[in-house]
Amino acid sequence: MRVKEEQWVQWEQGEKKPTTNQLVKLAKYLDRTPGFFYLEEVPEETDPLSEFRTINNQLLLEASPKLIKAIREAKRNRDILLELYQDQGKTPAEIPTINPEDEDIASLAITIREWLEVSIDEQKSWSGSSTALTRWKEVLENKDIYVVQYPYVDVSESRGFALAESKIPIIGINSKDSSNARIFTLIHELIHVLLRDSVMINDKLTSYFPNGKRNIEQFCNRLAAEILVPSEELVLDFNADTEPVKQIRGLSRRYGVSTYVLLIRLKTEELISEEVYEACLPEVTFYDKSRQSDGGDPYYTRIVQKGRLFMRNAFQSYFQEQITLGELANITGWKVPNLNELAAKTFGWPEEGSYV
Repeated sequence: MRVKEEQWVQWEQGEKKPTTNQLVKLAKYLDRTPGFFYLEEVPEETDPLSEFRTINNQLLLEASPKLIKAIREAKRNRDILLELYQDQGKTPAEIPTINPEDEDIASLAITIREWLEVSIDEQKSWSGSSTALTRWKEVLENKDIYVVQYPYVDVSESRGFALAESKIPIIGINSKDSSNARIFTLIHELIHVLLRDSVMINDKLTSYFPNGKRNIEQFCNRLAAEILVPSEELVLDFNADTEPVKQIRGLSRRYGVSTYVLLIRLKTEELISEEVYEACLPEVTFYDKSRQSDGGDPYYTRIVQKGRLFMRNAFQSYFQEQITLGELANITGWKVPNLNELAAKTFGWPEEGSYV
């Protein structure tokens, strides 16, 4: 805030008040509206972490301010989405549930892919991990799953999270992660949604191989890998005569997954020996080089962080005259003169068109 400590203390003790500009800046830093500070009493707020557990079945008791802000904003936007759906007369799709005991992993993966309506040929047509990430997000958004990406949070703290609501559940993925890693996290978190399990994830595939009784994370990792790289297809695509590392890299591009995931799939399906697996392990990675920065085009950054499902419904409510231009600007967090370009990029329309 760039104010002296003495002045801050005077604010807290009510001896002085901040200027309007200082109040607006303070509200932004504390993730509140300026009107919050005019209330007679502090309203009750639910703990943003109260719905989560960690991968060790522990309650999530603390997180960095930036992660807490990302969670609160996602939950707030979901509430707005529900209102926009109601105003438009739309009913959010009911998200199905799965039971790990009902079917084997391969059968469950087929069931989920059929529900998502993604053929393996379509998946293989997505060129590049960045494109594949965008397409997978669109697939989930078509099922009324709210997908957001949050910046500025270390991957070591949070790779992703899921709020497993039956209608408009939230999946958050860390934009600091690589594209391939985010794809795996996205599908991993989808499985938590289908299990109705709200969770914060900060691991990668450390629990992929079962050790004793299979836990929930091992199940989610295996099912996510089977969805992304179906065993029947992998068997058909694998060529035992091709040099292993070269083939792993080629297949990872074909399926849009990391070389690490592809190596584990080959090992799990017993297409390579333990010796080949160990030899290839130093050559593969869970990451790729296609990590998108937090910068770039500010319009696309806003769409990615707010979520395309959210942005589209905000504009649709405006087009149907259910919200005003001022409300649209407030909901999207964008200035009125730039809303036309934001609409064009949200829907993929020609930027020279007039929409707002």
